[in-house]
Amino acid sequence: MDFNFVTLRLGTGAAINGPDDVEILASAGFTNVIDCIAGADDTPLFAAHPSIMVLYNGVDDDGQPKPVEWFQKSIEFALDALAKPFAKVYAHCAAGVNRGPSTAYAILLALGLSPQEAEDQIRKNRPQVGLLYKGDAEKAVLSLGY
Repeated sequence: MDFNFVTLRLGTGAAINGPDDVEILASAGFTNVIDCIAGADDTPLFAAHPSIMVLYNGVDDDGQPKPVEWFQKSIEFALDALAKPFAKVYAHCAAGVNRGPSTAYAILLALGLSPQEAEDQIRKNRPQVGLLYKGDAEKAVLSLGY
């Protein structure tokens, strides 16, 4: 399972490939998962862990601008989860390079980090990120009033 915590309660990384990966995420304490992979909803994989909430918010990793609404779904889901003291959120895509990390970036911005602080936090903990959609994340967070 390829993931990294970018804060004590927020992680990002690659795809969940089966029950073993779900067990690893559960053991790491994740309570909420944001699946950013178009056409591959993780929800059925969590049948053995009904207490882990999954948001399927898939989108193509096509280099095209991502809409405010796409970020909004993930931000609202994550902030609702993180309002609970022991919740941990995992935002992922296929390779853990663009969509998942860009989602984590948007969440950090919504939590009040500056763009530089958020990017530094993610790159320090997951150096392979591309953050292709960070500009879209910044526009979305600003548009949503965070």
